[in-house]
Amino acid sequence: MTKPIHVVDLFAGPGGLGEGFSSIRRPDGSRQFQTLVSVEREPAAHRTLTLRAFYRLLHDSGMGMSAYYDYLQGGEHPSERADVQHLWEQASEEALCLELGSEDGNRSLEGRLREELTGCDNWVLIGGPPCQAYSVVGRVRNRGNKHYRPEEDKRHFLYREYLNVIAKFRPAVFVMENVRGMLTSRVGKDRIFGQILEDLRHPAKATGPEGPESSVPSSDGYTIFSLEDDRVYFPRTTGLFDSPDPLEEDEYNSFVIKAEEHGIPQARHRVILVGVRDDIVTRVGAPAMASSLQMPRTDDDRQLTVAQVLAELPPLRSGLSRHDSDEAWYAAIRRVATKVAEELQRHHSEHIKQDVRKRIAAELLEIAKGPHKGLNRRHEPKAEPRPVGPTTELEKWYHGAQSPNVNGLWYNHEARSHMEEDLARYLYCATFAKVVKHSPIGTKEIYLESLAPEHANWKSGKFADRFKVVLEGQPSKTITSHISKDGHYFIHYDPRQCRSLTVREAARLQTFPDDYYFEGNRTEQYVQVGNAVPPLLARRIAVKVMEVLDRAQEKEVEQAQAMQA
Repeated sequence: MTKPIHVVDLFAGPGGLGEGFSSIRRPDGSRQFQTLVSVEREPAAHRTLTLRAFYRLLHDSGMGMSAYYDYLQGGEHPSERADVQHLWEQASEEALCLELGSEDGNRSLEGRLREELTGCDNWVLIGGPPCQAYSVVGRVRNRGNKHYRPEEDKRHFLYREYLNVIAKFRPAVFVMENVRGMLTSRVGKDRIFGQILEDLRHPAKATGPEGPESSVPSSDGYTIFSLEDDRVYFPRTTGLFDSPDPLEEDEYNSFVIKAEEHGIPQARHRVILVGVRDDIVTRVGAPAMASSLQMPRTDDDRQLTVAQVLAELPPLRSGLSRHDSDEAWYAAIRRVATKVAEELQRHHSEHIKQDVRKRIAAELLEIAKGPHKGLNRRHEPKAEPRPVGPTTELEKWYHGAQSPNVNGLWYNHEARSHMEEDLARYLYCATFAKVVKHSPIGTKEIYLESLAPEHANWKSGKFADRFKVVLEGQPSKTITSHISKDGHYFIHYDPRQCRSLTVREAARLQTFPDDYYFEGNRTEQYVQVGNAVPPLLARRIAVKVMEVLDRAQEKEVEQAQAMQA
């Protein structure tokens, strides 16, 4: 049996990229890619990463999954069980809690990679350096700090830690993910993206150190490919030693993947760079490789919607920030629904037609008459018989390793608590979206005085668009780590539940399987989900990487046979 291809995952977060690569199996059931090392500095995300590594090892061991699911339902931690302790130790060796960029972190990682990758040419590096310095929101925040200097912000250069690993250990392929803002981020007057491409083309030249002894000259570099446009790759040459044609800045957008066009229920737009070592590119040919790396797109009418992936989750009620109980929550819903409905009928709006206001008011009064009964704050996972198991590929993906004869056990599915004032805003916004089919636009459509937050600049613009509904009939807006703050930007589409998204709902929109458990407190869980690469998108990228490596191997065999003939 052929050995799996080793994967090293840097800045791994909770492991979205690694999950996608690890999910691909050969016809004999073995894994095509095997994570050798994953690195994350945040303790909660590292615990999630380690637990998922254990999950995969347990799944492949043939011992059954009870040690994992027992823990998720309140049982012993795997590290405390004698029967699986050896697997937990292996998982702990795979998932490292290190801070890249620190002297200790870099030394520990380099020592481990030198030990594991000696003599290994065809391995894959994946990961996404932290993006706060590149993101548009982060840059706006930085402009408000008169002492901020981009050239002094170490986060701009964390990609160099990723680059160092490429330079020293020369993976066959690397996959680097980051926010779209990377394309326009500047240090001084220069766009940083062009320099990133140039550095990734010749990592050893950019970082200085020479890699370990290898049959491949260290002077050889990488070609950086787009997954969206086979005409865009860097360098674009007719031969390896020609001067490269420069990429135009308007071609940079070809490195952006729009997740909703690739079967992900979320409009998440991210830069994905795939670098292939030049000895492999030479074997296949750059144009042919660029063509083989193109990811198939989903037609607009086949794009997944929010409701398609959230509707089967158990409905929940939000909580009250003070004195929460079922009775108190239902009373609050009746109170705010009636109040907002009456105000809508009394107060004219130049932006909302009268008949629309009447329809929204009628929906609110209907909710006031009969709130959704029997809602819990938290879903308690409980195995129940399932008459028909998952049938579609997506259903199977979400179901994970759970028994097909058991209903989905949803973890991390617990609603937040909200102030009564926010319940009124969420109820109005979700009802508005249900009637009008779009989320209300700032102060134009959230115009009632009773719904205005106590922000001095609510009407001036800075906070005017802070309440948004995740619409049921469309792919979701981008799930970001900001969901950990207050949930205002991620209001559930069902007004009767009157709440923001749970961690599990956000995770589903990110395409994490339902048995992917997030460690840490709820805020830490939200951050992990928001920062992750959607695993199903990562799987589709991994398929293209696998095809490239397979094609390169075929070419190598053909060339060897031709030399012998």
